[in-house]
Amino acid sequence: MTDIESKSNLTGQAPMVVTKNLHKSFGMVEVLKGIDLSIHPHEVLGIIGPSGSGKSTLLRCVNYLEEPTHGQIWIDGEEMTFQSGKKLSHAAKENHLNRMRTKVKMVFQRYNLFPHMTAIENVQEGLITVKKMQREAARDQARAMLTRVGLADKLNSFPAQLSGGQQQRVAIARALVMEPKVMLFDEVTSALDPELVAEVLNVMRELAHQGMTMLVVSHEMGFVEEVAHRVIFLDEGVIAEEGPPSVIFHNPSQERTRLFLKKVLERK
Repeated sequence: MTDIESKSNLTGQAPMVVTKNLHKSFGMVEVLKGIDLSIHPHEVLGIIGPSGSGKSTLLRCVNYLEEPTHGQIWIDGEEMTFQSGKKLSHAAKENHLNRMRTKVKMVFQRYNLFPHMTAIENVQEGLITVKKMQREAARDQARAMLTRVGLADKLNSFPAQLSGGQQQRVAIARALVMEPKVMLFDEVTSALDPELVAEVLNVMRELAHQGMTMLVVSHEMGFVEEVAHRVIFLDEGVIAEEGPPSVIFHNPSQERTRLFLKKVLERK
């Protein structure tokens, strides 16, 4: 059992994220085939599986960047989806989604920073445009958040002047400064050179220790084993196995899980 895993008993709390019978199809291709999940406050859920298994699609549905084909999603006790019989106008739906998305932020493989803005401008932009914060107050919060992720000396650097790891930390700071209840990480180190991976994982590790609710898709198996309270193995759009990291990584019950881990760990 990891240090983070043993810190607290999370199951007695109301779930922070719930998906019920979640399906997502792209044309005739069904990517998610009925995902039922409950993630509790302060829980770190590790999501592993082969390419094409639906990991990224699951995160994008939770954040409603992709609209589920069927099923329901709740964030912090409030339904994000629109299948409960309510008739809402397009504008009302957009307002609802925009408000719900303030509760859950996603960090992607690619940093998606504005190239014409400095690090501090990238981080403060959402505070100004979404939260309508005064520029000076937004700048103060952005400076504090960049300091938190170890970039106090890069406030006025443009993305092109930063390493990949530094750019990814700016992207994490940009998400965190909005004070979400849930953070989604989608293979955030996969585009980095190996020597830059650790600096991003250290930021995520610190977030886990501080109790941020996190859904983490990653091929960094050692990191997932360390920080996750629970791990799910996705295969062909279904949860093939789930359990604590100590079980999933060292004594999985499913042959498909064992084969996947053997292949992944052999590449290391």
